[in-house]
Amino acid sequence: MSKWRTSGLWWWLLLPMFFQIFHYKQEAGPIYYLAKLWPVLLFPLILYAMLALRLPDGPAYLLLAAYTIFLTPVLSLLYLPNGLVDALLSTVKAWPLTFYFSFAAALILLRPSEETLARAAVGCGVATFVVMVLMWVVVPAEAFQPTPFGANLFSWDEGRGNYIRMPMMLAEVALFWLGQRLAREWRLWQFLLLIGAIVAMITIYKARLPTGVSIIILTWVLLARLPGRWRWGLGALAMVPALGVIMIVGPQVPELLARTFDESLFIRLRSVAMAWDWMSGDPVKLLLGSGSISSFSSITMADFLGNAEFFLADIGWLGVVMEYGLVGTALIAFVHLRALATAHAVRDDDPFRCALLNYVMFELMCSAVYSVMYAPGPVVTVAAIAYWLRVRDAAGMARDQPGWPGAPAAARIETPAWAQGRVPVPRHFSRSA
Repeated sequence: MSKWRTSGLWWWLLLPMFFQIFHYKQEAGPIYYLAKLWPVLLFPLILYAMLALRLPDGPAYLLLAAYTIFLTPVLSLLYLPNGLVDALLSTVKAWPLTFYFSFAAALILLRPSEETLARAAVGCGVATFVVMVLMWVVVPAEAFQPTPFGANLFSWDEGRGNYIRMPMMLAEVALFWLGQRLAREWRLWQFLLLIGAIVAMITIYKARLPTGVSIIILTWVLLARLPGRWRWGLGALAMVPALGVIMIVGPQVPELLARTFDESLFIRLRSVAMAWDWMSGDPVKLLLGSGSISSFSSITMADFLGNAEFFLADIGWLGVVMEYGLVGTALIAFVHLRALATAHAVRDDDPFRCALLNYVMFELMCSAVYSVMYAPGPVVTVAAIAYWLRVRDAAGMARDQPGWPGAPAAARIETPAWAQGRVPVPRHFSRSA
């Protein structure tokens, strides 16, 4: 097998694209536009996977892609002030659903080892934290602009002050991998790195829900590895300070919630009311959806509904129902739950595999507020990885073994016994023959 195929460098380049690291970061310049077109550029891989591979959930993904890419824009032409181009552009966020096919094809054609893929994924995640901290240190305060609803990497608002809108998809995978390692090994350096990563998220990233969900999952990971008696003991010890905090803080909860969520909570509540009013009057809208308007359009959904603070991506599953209807939402929920199930089936008590499962859990827990269709690429990529791992496991392939079942790596092909002198050389190979 040639070195370019098995080189880990490929995955350092490919994983950020499939995990949509640059998909909404205009500051990335040409890479931003490459990220938008990435699903289209990978059409040969999609076609290869559809024709040559038997992906277990392939029919569901094909049906969902047809629904979101072809039916939904037609509905948006009927219900929204969209032209044909705007209607087609509004489907861009659904294109990464095809990563389920293209990433599976890339894994099979490039044939990495599991270790190579894990090293690249965790390495990209660690690099995300490093770059975020470096930017926080070196970028001047003047670069942070009060554009809370824009795409700016360096943002400011009254509730949080300066913060960096870092794309944290692979960083979350690395965070969960580190938590899984700590739960198994309990090394001091792992604990310190984990605390440092969480502090960086709280002080620099400042996204409350993703940070809170990350802490909840990490806590669950660490407690799940402890013996039952330890968990009961820690729970009992935690009750005493918890009761004290409840007694002291309880009366101040409304004010505390107002400070914590500031205006964003009430913005979302108003958006929820507007979305429900829009759908509830028309059964077709509720059942099939009404599509959306592209962010590239001169008229946005906020303009159309008369509320500058309305964003579909900020009202969770209700926003998904508004855009894709109950039928489309059922398909979207199905592929996400299947990703969770397949990642769970191949976890095998391995830190990287468990981190992939934790990432899907993370996305589903955050979907209470953030739309799963804002960036579906990472979850469907994890689903493709789970398929790849399952086939490798069924073939008994080692984690450090590159290749694909039926095409073993050259390094794994043993020298024939006759060439090692363990058996007599056949007569027709002798000099006298």
